[in-house]
This record gives sequence, C-alpha cells and structure tokens, in this order.
Amino acid sequence: SAPPPAVPRTIPPILVIDDSLTTRMLEQSILESAGYTVDLAVSGEEGLAKAHDRRYGLYLLDVEMPGMDGFEVLRRAQGDPRLREVPVIVVTSRGSADDRRTALDLGARGYVVKGEFDQTRLLRAIGDLLG
Repeated sequence: SAPPPAVPRTIPPILVIDDSLTTRMLEQSILESAGYTVDLAVSGEEGLAKAHDRRYGLYLLDVEMPGMDGFEVLRRAQGDPRLREVPVIVVTSRGSADDRRTALDLGARGYVVKGEFDQTRLLRAIGDLLG
C-alpha cells in the first residue's frame, strides 16, 4: 500500500483530550504515523489550559472524563473567541443519538463512537476539517 500523503508543515498540532491512556496512545500513534504533531491532555481542565497556551488545528475530545467532561469542555470552548474556531471531533464510548446531538449542538464537527472506531474514516474527517 502507498504511504499516506505528507501532511503540510503549516498545519498546527492536534490536541487529544482523553483520560484513557490506551485511547490517548492509540490516537497519538495513528495521528503521528499520518504526519501530524500531537499533544496530549488527560483531563478537560488540562485540555483547556493547553488550548490557551498553544494554537491547535483540531481537538480530539472524549466525553466521559472525571471532573470536567467533554460536553463542558465544548461549552467553554464555544464561549471563548480564541477556541471557538478550532474544530472538535468527539471520540467517545457513548453512542446514543442524544449524546451525538448534544455534542453537535455544542459545536463538535464530528462524532466517533469508540466501538465503531475506524482509523481511515477518522483521518479522512481530520483531513477534511484541516484542509
């Protein structure tokens, strides 16, 4: 199979916000092998702090985290003019239509259920959002 196309260097890094070490490592591996630079945050609070310190091209965001959950991170990002423009793809184990609707209503641009995780579709969605 052909190697994936090189990611233009002008694309800012992606921030993965997930309390699950396994998920963070999996997403980091997929993204880095596709040529993206990746930062990691283990909580919603840490994710927002990092988002304020560095410009990101995209956030991959879990919903179920201790403390601040992903929906609250989305709410706060939407209320912040600097963060509002950064696309968010929610990656969660929660597959209900209500959770999906809530995420999209709060500004998420994509919604991936971990049980239906497809690396090719995720990378295509990220590529579409980052141009």
